[in-house]
Amino acid sequence: MKVISKLIFGFDIDGVLTNDDDGQSNIWLTSAREYFGKPLIKPSFYLEEAFDLTPEEVDEFFQETLETVFTSVPIRPHSAPTLQKLWDLGATIHLITARSEKHRAVTEAWLREHGIPYHSLEMSPVQATYSKGEACLKLGVEFFVDDQLQNAKDVAGKGIYTLLYHASHNRDSPTSLPRVKDWLEINRHIDFFLQGRARMVP
Repeated sequence: MKVISKLIFGFDIDGVLTNDDDGQSNIWLTSAREYFGKPLIKPSFYLEEAFDLTPEEVDEFFQETLETVFTSVPIRPHSAPTLQKLWDLGATIHLITARSEKHRAVTEAWLREHGIPYHSLEMSPVQATYSKGEACLKLGVEFFVDDQLQNAKDVAGKGIYTLLYHASHNRDSPTSLPRVKDWLEINRHIDFFLQGRARMVP
């Protein structure tokens, strides 16, 4: 399929490549519950909302636990082979994450350990606002996957084929975006996307 070499794909890391949420529980919420000894108030992407915490308490938690989780979190089944398939076909792969630049080294080490192929790792600049939609536009991304609904909407609003990875923090959020629960489903969307693009090539 000669069209593949012209296509650019983008993928989030946490919750998409990392197997940290099964749709019912989340590794960060579980760790925070144990760390603070507080019950979960509501499933949320943000710990402040999930446990009624202050920003200072959340910063303290991440300072203590973040590097350990980043290093030890397992990978989603079928993610590496799917990205390897795209790589072998000549597609461009960008990893676009809200992780800050100060965590680049530990992130790159985890990606190497799990055999994730990619062309660039786009991270959130320190002390700056970060729009994944704008990042995708800058990189020319045409297909994107994220587990954070706000990010997915941001990207989809730029006219980009966007999937929402099912997670405990978005399971009750209404959306018209297509949801996926594993990388086998992502792979099927990739095939559908490629077939559509192939039909556009004379």
